[in-house]
Amino acid sequence: MHKFASEIHYFLEMFRRGDVDDAFHGLLEMDRGILPELMEAFRLEKDIPTRQFLIQIIWEYRDASAIPLLGEALYNDEPCIWQEALNGLVTMACPDSLRLLREARKRQFPTRRETEEFACWLNEAIEQAEKCEERFE
Repeated sequence: MHKFASEIHYFLEMFRRGDVDDAFHGLLEMDRGILPELMEAFRLEKDIPTRQFLIQIIWEYRDASAIPLLGEALYNDEPCIWQEALNGLVTMACPDSLRLLREARKRQFPTRRETEEFACWLNEAIEQAEKCEERFE
């Protein structure tokens, strides 16, 4: 059952019309129970900016249940998606997010330039996540 389907639809339409802030805050103010449906919406969505928006909303909840999805998103072809996933994994710096970040080091792209760019972003993310994690130990 999709308990939050109408709300998700409403706020995504708001986002698509350009009312990004209200859509962002509207989704973040929903009950945490919305997360599984937001994750499903991300997986089903085809529009790149909407996918980027969804992945940001998902990690902004700072819920460990989102970590596997963020790990999957690291392997997305679109830089704006994997960059948003990096942001989320760094924000939630914990052993699981660090493990996914380190595992992504083996990711290869079609071109050397893309692989190097990803590695640069990834290494910075790992450094930031390690510093954040150290503060909580």
